[in-house]
Amino acid sequence: MINKLRPIREKRGMSVSELSRRTGISRQSITKIELHDSEPSGLTMLLIADALELDPREIFFTSTVIQGLQNEQAI
Repeated sequence: MINKLRPIREKRGMSVSELSRRTGISRQSITKIELHDSEPSGLTMLLIADALELDPREIFFTSTVIQGLQNEQAI
């Protein structure tokens, strides 16, 4: 899974420590997600998105994946 967590977090001026505090997710886990060393669970994606005030799809899914999901829903 490709995610855009790090650039989004940095653009918002938020440190890994701050995101960890807001989500209750360890700094190590957030770093692993940012480095694509770990796949976040659905709950983790929701917690991170909520802390960043974004839709999870804006962080964790590429436009290709979103388009595919929309196509499936249209069937």
